[in-house]
Amino acid sequence: MKKILKTSFFVFSFLALFYSNAFAFLEFQKEKILSTDVPGVRGINFKPDGSIMYITNRVANHDAYIVQYSLSTPFDISTATRTFVDGAGTKLTCSTDMQLPHAIEFKPDGTRMFITTNKDHSGNPGVAVYQFKLTTAWDTSTLDCEKIFEVDITGVGNEDQVRTLTFKPDGTRMFVGGKTQDKIREYILTTPFDLRSGVSVGSLSASLASSSDGGMRNIQLHSDGSILYVAGDGNNNIHKYTLSTPWDITTISSTSTEYELGSRVSHMRGFIFTANFTKLFVTNDAGSTASTNKIFEYSLACAGTITCIDASNNNDVKAIIEANVELSKRIIKNNTLPIFHRIEWLRRHKNKDNLSNLNAEIDFTNEKISKLVSALKSSKKEVDRSYESEDWFQWSEGRVSLGKNKSINSSSRDFHSYGISVGADKIKDDDRDAMHGYVFQYANDNVDIGSSGTKLETDAYSFALYDTKLRDDHVFTDALIGVSLLDIDQKRVTFGNTLEGNREGQQIYGSFNFGKRIVDEDLNLNPGIKLDLGYTKLKAFRERTVVGDSLADALLYKEQNIKSALITLGVLLDKTDTDKEEDEIINHHGRLEYIADLSPSSDAEFYYLNSQSTVYNYNVENKSKHNLRIGYGFDVTSITGWSFVGNFERLQSNGKGYSNDIYLSVGYVPIDAMKFVFDVNNFENTSFSYTNNINGFDLKMSSNYNFISDVPDYGANIEISNKF
Repeated sequence: MKKILKTSFFVFSFLALFYSNAFAFLEFQKEKILSTDVPGVRGINFKPDGSIMYITNRVANHDAYIVQYSLSTPFDISTATRTFVDGAGTKLTCSTDMQLPHAIEFKPDGTRMFITTNKDHSGNPGVAVYQFKLTTAWDTSTLDCEKIFEVDITGVGNEDQVRTLTFKPDGTRMFVGGKTQDKIREYILTTPFDLRSGVSVGSLSASLASSSDGGMRNIQLHSDGSILYVAGDGNNNIHKYTLSTPWDITTISSTSTEYELGSRVSHMRGFIFTANFTKLFVTNDAGSTASTNKIFEYSLACAGTITCIDASNNNDVKAIIEANVELSKRIIKNNTLPIFHRIEWLRRHKNKDNLSNLNAEIDFTNEKISKLVSALKSSKKEVDRSYESEDWFQWSEGRVSLGKNKSINSSSRDFHSYGISVGADKIKDDDRDAMHGYVFQYANDNVDIGSSGTKLETDAYSFALYDTKLRDDHVFTDALIGVSLLDIDQKRVTFGNTLEGNREGQQIYGSFNFGKRIVDEDLNLNPGIKLDLGYTKLKAFRERTVVGDSLADALLYKEQNIKSALITLGVLLDKTDTDKEEDEIINHHGRLEYIADLSPSSDAEFYYLNSQSTVYNYNVENKSKHNLRIGYGFDVTSITGWSFVGNFERLQSNGKGYSNDIYLSVGYVPIDAMKFVFDVNNFENTSFSYTNNINGFDLKMSSNYNFISDVPDYGANIEISNKF
């Protein structure tokens, strides 16, 4: 029986301790003694990047100073060295000398500083917030007093020791707390971070729910306003309260979670969490000996101490995952459309003697390079030469895209991209209405996410095979299959810290198009239906810290699979005009298409690197099921050989997203008497030549360059000859 009682008591005690958060602790890292520089340490703050530390200092006669330190390693107090070594620091004065300083806050750009004071013993303004202008951002040696704002204590009680200060991130609200009454008061600022005008006492005030954190020393609100951290000298620990309504301190929870700092903190004066809540810094001044003026540094593992932000609720994280899904579809779209543009061009120009957009010869002395590009050389054709199955025709197309994707539950995304396609095709089995070919494609895609600097940059390398067939009844079928390699650079900015990572991916995609060409003298119609399928696999990758210690922010993303399926119903229109005076053929073409996005949702799993047991999941639903694409383009072909193809297309989705795409192709199809040659020999000897026969005379122009020689080496020649 005794054994059972002992066991029960042990279990009960364990559970009691667990649920009382006794195990919620902070891990002590290091301390720094400031007694030599700061005889009366009070408040503490940092420049957001952790390179500068600020300490408010009260000397023996109660005069106020600000001491500035430089940190060679961000947020590492052991590397802190005092910037200004004269005296006790930069003296704080405003009309008269300021006394008894405490909390310190900055405007986010470092051009303003705010410090609280107690009621002093010399008749100076009592409980007040002092506002200073910094001529040079973050440099306290350039400060100048702008305003003494005396705290309105109406309704809060007799408060003579204002110790705490914090702002809403946008600077429209200021929260001030006092030690005597242990209450917090809200102030509303008409002009953000400016106390000189338009300041009113808010209707919100709150008392601390626990006496253990009485004697309030400092407060700090989480960046989303949902959590309030308080420290007092009742037990020198940190207390966490939740606010059911963000930024509404009247909705503070009735109980707090307590986090022990250890017996080393005997007389807390101030504290501050880094913006990403990975570190806590506490100032201590027991007053008995000089060595008690210290800063203590604690680490916070997101795994269960102070706070662990649900990564699946982070708008930028969700936007990154959504952007990857959008990116996979966009790469496929940008790869397939140039191919269909080529196929459509072939149908419009199938009776031309030469189906190349570009017919310049490129000769590389390097054998490997020469073999690589030789397949892309088009066949030179005589005017009266008939098509043969071995004839290859070269084409190319460039693209520029701009667009935006909006989401209710995540950060908005702006993207811009460009790409180029270079391909070759040939007649199939001597049938002028059947062709097949291949294409190499490169694309660069950039996505800007939110407003903090988060972005994705992707390089995509693709190869595809395609086939087209136009039957006697004017029914056509088009098909393609392709693969892509993706190289994604990701940068995420959170709480002023930058996290970067590189992610690789592979794609396979295919498309099948079925339609009918209705030929008319004035206007040709091409109604059709198209099916696009794609599969993208993104490899797992981890974020890496760029500046500061932000391990708790770094995420590892697991492998993600993205499937896409789209059905397009639409009609293409084209009309051909001939300008006999200019010897030009102009073809106008347009499109109107409805796209049904039937892609399934995609699941993404990720976790904090220092809390791998908690895996977050975010499901990216297909929010753009209905889409509309409209477009207009034209191509011009001159008898002299020049050609120009241009397309503008806009894709509009029901999910408040859109894309504007411009496709351009400029080419030259020389007549049989004309030839261009571009010769490259490892960039040491590069030459360009042009030959043509004009009225029986041979004209040749040539030039050569040396791109890497220290001494400029170039030349040009013109030759005119005739055979008698």
